[in-house]
Parts: sequence; structure tokens; C-alpha cells
Amino acid sequence: MPVIQTDIETFEQIVINGSAEKAIAVAFEASPALEKLASELRFTIAKLDPEDPNNQQLAAYLRVSAITDIRIFKNRQIVANIDGTLSEAELKKQLLPFFLSEEESLLLNAEEAINFGQATAAIKILQKLFEKNPSNKKGCYLLAKAKVMAGKKEEAKTLLQNIKEGDDFYNESKSLIELMEFYEDAVPPYDKAYKLASQNKYKEALDSFLELIENKQDKEGKAKKAMITLFSVLGPKHELTWEYRAKLNRLIYI
Repeated sequence: MPVIQTDIETFEQIVINGSAEKAIAVAFEASPALEKLASELRFTIAKLDPEDPNNQQLAAYLRVSAITDIRIFKNRQIVANIDGTLSEAELKKQLLPFFLSEEESLLLNAEEAINFGQATAAIKILQKLFEKNPSNKKGCYLLAKAKVMAGKKEEAKTLLQNIKEGDDFYNESKSLIELMEFYEDAVPPYDKAYKLASQNKYKEALDSFLELIENKQDKEGKAKKAMITLFSVLGPKHELTWEYRAKLNRLIYI
């Protein structure tokens, strides 16, 4: 559970001693954004009841000025004071240094760079990680994905050979290979959409594939298959995956 209740009697055991093993966030109010990030980054929120008068001593000890304040404990001491009213994105930036290893943090930064179409920045991060730890399958997959975005498909294929069936990111790697094969087999009426996808213009590509399906031009089912492959490459959390999976489902099932 990302949220556990604590009070003046259990605070030392749960928070102070617990933070010797892993950092813990302490809050009087656990916002939905904080709880979501706790699940994503796999950390614990120690929640204090603001209505309990006995917790006022803890509030003074924590130097809390607002109910939304967050305190981060690590190695039995306070290491950060964070404003709990920050946006989810900004809150995540503030929390990351305390709850991810250096490698995990760099992978997350690279993944965000890819999502924003910044292939060069992602490759710069991932190449160093891959050289240091080539057995990290997520790093290998993300580096291949960034290489595809940069037009270095042969290098991407070589990297993906390191990910075998049964490994983490095998299915994602398989989808990325399928996507590259689509690019190589781009014939009318699919050529426009494939070209857009190969240029990392994923929104425009998905719109083009949808148009083919809507206009009954997808007799071979390639547009539908390409969209599903793109969803896998983009990842289940990407906003385009959510938006266009819903659009595709409406076209198919309604």
C-alpha cells in the first residue's frame, strides 16, 4: 500500500527507522497526485491525521506551515521540504531524486525525451547507460526506439537482437520491429501514413490510418494492425495511445 497511517506513537518506527532502508514521504494530506506518484515510483506515504491533537507536536517537529506540505525522510532525517500543491509534473520532478536509482532516473528522463520527440537527447543518455549496463532490457529497447526516431533503423535492429523471447520488453521490441517492416513495405493507400510514422509524426500518422479505416480503404487490415503496433511502441500511458485507441474502438465497434 502506498499510504500508511502513522501518529506520534508509531512515527519513530514507521518513518524515522523505516527511512533507514528507503526514503519515505510524510504528509498530513495525501493528494491524488501524490498517491499516484507513490504507486508509480513505488514509495510509501506516511499519513498523519490533521484532526488528531497529539500530532501537533509532530507538526512542530516537521515545521509544517500548511496541511499540504510534504516532508521527505531518508537515513532517519528530513532531506527535503516539498510543496504539495505543485502540479503533478512538477511534484514528480521534486520527488524523483529520492525514490529512483540513478539508472532508473536516467531511463525515465530518456523516456520523456522520446515522448517529446527529442531523439538526439534520448540517444545521448541511453548510449552511456547501454555501454555501462547492456543487460538492461528497458535501456536497450528505448535506445533502439530512439534510433528508429533518428532514422538509424539498422542500428536499432542490431540492438533489438539483444532482447530475446521471455525477456522484459520482448513484446515491445517485436512491435518496434514490425513497425520498421511497415516502413519498408509502404505501398498505396498506406504509403502516406507509413511515411508520417517514419518521420515520428505519430498523431498525423494515426489520423491517416483512421481515415483509411473510416473510408473503407483498409481491406487488408494493415491500417488497423499498424495502429495497434504504434500503440505498443508509444506505450500504454502515452496520451496518443489513449486518444486513438478510443477512436479506433468507436470506428470498429459502433
